[in-house]
Amino acid sequence: MSTEGQQQHQRLQNQQQQHTLLHGHSMLTQLKQASAGAAAGFFTRTVTQPFDVLKIRFQLQMEPVSEDHPSKYRSMMQASKLIYKEEGLFAFWKGHNAGQLLTMIYTIFQFWSYEQIDLKLRQYEYLDANKNLRHFLSGGVAGCVGTTISMPFDVVRTRVVGQDPNHRSSVIHIFPNIIRTEGFYGLFRGLGTTLIQIGPLIGFNFAFYHKTNDLFLTMAEPPNHHLPVVVHLLTGGVAGVVSKAIVYPLDFIKKRLQLQGFQNARRTFGRNQVCFGIGECIRLTYKDEGILGFYKGMNPTLIKSGLTTALYFSLYDIFKAHFVPEVESDD
Repeated sequence: MSTEGQQQHQRLQNQQQQHTLLHGHSMLTQLKQASAGAAAGFFTRTVTQPFDVLKIRFQLQMEPVSEDHPSKYRSMMQASKLIYKEEGLFAFWKGHNAGQLLTMIYTIFQFWSYEQIDLKLRQYEYLDANKNLRHFLSGGVAGCVGTTISMPFDVVRTRVVGQDPNHRSSVIHIFPNIIRTEGFYGLFRGLGTTLIQIGPLIGFNFAFYHKTNDLFLTMAEPPNHHLPVVVHLLTGGVAGVVSKAIVYPLDFIKKRLQLQGFQNARRTFGRNQVCFGIGECIRLTYKDEGILGFYKGMNPTLIKSGLTTALYFSLYDIFKAHFVPEVESDD
């Protein structure tokens, strides 16, 4: 393309981007963004579900996670072998249907709302110039939106994964049972703790992901506007591990709260904690399990978080690049 043609193409892109800033994404573009998020969520959940099962089993176990203690689960390898022996291979995808619904609903609303919020914030000169802050704010709010909408599926999935092997309660049984015995509130157990952690977690994910991608772009020789998939996987994975490690105790408390009222279905797993709020859960955990108790299940969580974030972002960028015109995509 000639220099004059490139300049004309650039002017056209600038005009289209300015129109997008003023009038927002079209409904078709928003639908495509949501579809890209759903597709990314579907593939990611299928790959990472086994790590989620391990994480939840460790989080709900009150006994110490130690090789020299008679607790049910003592290490990732031992827990994996025991789950396979007692429940079979498909146990690693227990709660997968609820997990898929959770993930797809979450990613649809997270990525869709992120694009819309980021677009609105770019209309403010200060935030338009400060991309890192804008990505953090957009990602944090989008994470809270997606979490709130998908929370009932997270509660149901936790109970499906956390029940005894001889219990066969499925999503369609647990969902109405929660409403009947605990009320509508039961579907949102742990939401307060979740929102406290999810805002900075997802905000940092987006900010760190975009920042590291920008750094790789500036180092590319020759400079270009597209990074290899492996770079997206690397930057997304690092963002997921670091941010999750910071807020992990809050995720632990959330899982404990989600099991309240469900203890009868967990008799073979050892003791069950009974608490009625965030403060009591923190107090009892510290009293019975010590400070390290808040980090039970952290190893499979960090593996899962790094893999999940890497796949979320890289797959979303791939699907968005395929579905959505580049001129309507943010840098």
